[in-house]
Amino acid sequence: MSPRQITEPPRQTEVHGEYDVVVLGGGPAGMAAAVAAARSGRSTLLVERYGFLGGMGTAAGVTNFCGLHANVHGDIRQVVHGVADDLLQRIDRLGGLNAPHSLFGHKIVAQAYDTAAYKIAADDLLLSAGVEILFHAVGAGVVMDGARRVQALLLETKSGRRAVIGRAFIDASGDGDLAARAGAPFAKGDGEGHMLYPSTMFRINGVDPQRAGKAGK
Repeated sequence: MSPRQITEPPRQTEVHGEYDVVVLGGGPAGMAAAVAAARSGRSTLLVERYGFLGGMGTAAGVTNFCGLHANVHGDIRQVVHGVADDLLQRIDRLGGLNAPHSLFGHKIVAQAYDTAAYKIAADDLLLSAGVEILFHAVGAGVVMDGARRVQALLLETKSGRRAVIGRAFIDASGDGDLAARAGAPFAKGDGEGHMLYPSTMFRINGVDPQRAGKAGK
């Protein structure tokens, strides 16, 4: 019978760098946080597990920005601006941004984009702000300085295990990985074993719109 645990040998972990702000996760929240920190003059590192930014908007083919617009007393308008505008403008210049389209009986709108253009625009947005990006790196643990302060984020990278020291850490992982590893309380599911119902995004090519008729709706 195989043992349930093994003992790893102790090791010294190479420090990748020291930063004012370390952001884990390169989705929209992480991108906005990193850009805001860098524009404030803080040395900023964004850590992303994939080889590109965008989160589920690029990695999972979501292809829509939902939440930038709202129904304000019957008037549907864009209500999220700032860094979002900077990103939208870059995608639009690449020819990858569609006009907002209606959802749920015209009660709200979403805005579709090309995922390749999104990736390029996201890189340009962060690099122009002075953000350093570390791709292909997964948050694997933390080193604490006392009970309530994170001293370093431990990463597994293509070059091996690394540590990143920061004055402030922002968890934009989507799963609360950094916060959970730092000891923050969290809940999983609804307490009765039920998780969020998933959806599947997919693409179809070579469709004849005339023969498909209303199938697309």
